[in-house]
Amino acid sequence: MHVTRLKPALLALCVLLGAASAAAKQPHVLGDKLSFKLPDLQGELISSSDESFEGKVILVTLWGPWCPPCISEIPTFNRLQLRYVDQGLVVVAIAFDRGPAAESWKKTLRMFVKKHGIIYLILDGGSTESFSKTLPMIDEVHGLPVEILIDRSGRVVDCRNGYGYKGSWEKKLEGRIKKLLQEAP
Repeated sequence: MHVTRLKPALLALCVLLGAASAAAKQPHVLGDKLSFKLPDLQGELISSSDESFEGKVILVTLWGPWCPPCISEIPTFNRLQLRYVDQGLVVVAIAFDRGPAAESWKKTLRMFVKKHGIIYLILDGGSTESFSKTLPMIDEVHGLPVEILIDRSGRVVDCRNGYGYKGSWEKKLEGRIKKLLQEAP
């Protein structure tokens, strides 16, 4: 068996191309603003342009209560909301139902939120089937959860798949949030 060794420059190129390919498959927001107008669990329409979001660092998660990695985010997001709310962090979860949104969806969602002690804002995104209509500015979403970090000026600074939570990612996310919170609104 003959094995050919790659020259360092060729190896570096292969690594870069592989990284670029992987990055191309990550979700991203077209432009640099996330826009939404969705009902909360009480039916009140909440818009990304509401003054309650002005000058805040916003962590948005796109998730479903049927999704194990999405559920694993809940304790982290509760901790972050509690720890940094006074400094200007707002955590927003946009929930999606697996199929066509049924009449019982909101009731099921409210029960889930209560059972899991979620303290951050939950918005109803409808069904996964209508995802691209609900959030047309988000591209390359191949599964949930998706995490979007928005700075105080309303600009999206990060968008990634969140395939469940590990301590190392939680620390990175918290570091990013702390840095953004230190920036002037």
